[in-house]
Amino acid sequence: MSLRILAAALFSGLLTLCGSTVFAQVKSSIFCDNDSVKHKAQVEEVLKEMSVRQKVAQLFVISISRNPSDATKARQDSLIRDYGVGNIIIMKGSIHEFMERANHLQSLAKIPILVATDAEWGAAMRFDEYLPYPRQAQLGRIESGAEKLLYKMGRNVARELIDLNIFVNYAPVADVAPEDPGVYSQRAFSTDHKQIAILATAYMKGMQDGGIYACGKHYPGHGGSMVDAHYDMPVLTKSRAYMDSVDLYPYYRMFANGLEMVMVGHYSVPSIDPSGNPTSISPILMNEVLRRDQGFRGVVITDAVAMKGLTNDTRGPVEAAIGVYKAGADMILMTDMPRQCIEAITEKVETGEWPMEELDTKVRNVLMLKARAGFFEEGFDPQVRNLDKKIAAAKRRDYRLIKKMQRKMLKSKKPFLAPVGDDRTLILDKAGK
Repeated sequence: MSLRILAAALFSGLLTLCGSTVFAQVKSSIFCDNDSVKHKAQVEEVLKEMSVRQKVAQLFVISISRNPSDATKARQDSLIRDYGVGNIIIMKGSIHEFMERANHLQSLAKIPILVATDAEWGAAMRFDEYLPYPRQAQLGRIESGAEKLLYKMGRNVARELIDLNIFVNYAPVADVAPEDPGVYSQRAFSTDHKQIAILATAYMKGMQDGGIYACGKHYPGHGGSMVDAHYDMPVLTKSRAYMDSVDLYPYYRMFANGLEMVMVGHYSVPSIDPSGNPTSISPILMNEVLRRDQGFRGVVITDAVAMKGLTNDTRGPVEAAIGVYKAGADMILMTDMPRQCIEAITEKVETGEWPMEELDTKVRNVLMLKARAGFFEEGFDPQVRNLDKKIAAAKRRDYRLIKKMQRKMLKSKKPFLAPVGDDRTLILDKAGK
């Protein structure tokens, strides 16, 4: 499957990743190169040397949290060194601590690790050393020039993350906020699905033109939920026609403009899948709606597999990971039992119960992300260096754009979608306070 060209006959006709009419392309972008033949060859060279278990492990994303115990570090080391886990997500904490840990894990990896994080409003969402951009609910208040500002924000956030060798940002949130505030309203740009489509696409394009992979979430549309999927499974009673015209609307625009990754949420939408199962383990949602109807050809991941929205019924960690894999996801995010999940999927492939071709397709998709980011080029260095200098440069860049956004937000007459009392982006001074 080619990840270089994503096409969809949507909105203003057929748009391709390297021919979008919405934004001028940037020469330094990793998404519009002409070396796909080379990258395919790199992927095949790596793939042919991998065992079945190593292939399965390439699909998993394990979390790196602050202050891990020695036992946790040993487990993580083993997952990278002995199993070949291919991806990590960095959670909230000290950037110096995390980069030291990431550097160590990269030194153990036979294949460079693809590092991801949640940076919906910039690296500051995870690392206090950076300046925080306004939340999406605030950015939606900007009444003029918002699209250009969001694009610039995406470019700046991409530079922040590339400095840290983080190539995946699980953003933007494309959920449509309900008129009555829901669980996810704080993270939504607006209650207007058309405005969300414009702003989410601008942010996404800025990040991808800046050289990282954006990931739209929480597909197909979590905004109307009054239940937090971290703790229980929401059930959305919207009609399929409503989902198509409102919740899926931002994704049509992002897909037409080359969105690289999609994160599927954990909630039930009976109008899409009458079984009542979470969308994250729904082949109907992933294969029929996402890939067939909407034409998405990028990489699919689900929200964290350990979330109770998926596991609260009878599904344990292994069953949940198996369900996500079989439904059609390419990557498996944050399970509590990665070893057991890897072994379970490996057994099903090795015994012939599940086809090797299906596994190879998923692994190719993940390896292609790494190839196109330059991981298999001679001289690629996965180690993070000169961190303090990079942070200082990022703060200088971000400060100017944040202040411009603040001025526009404070002039707006639109209401905030969420409380802002603890949000320091509204009172940022030159000291970053």
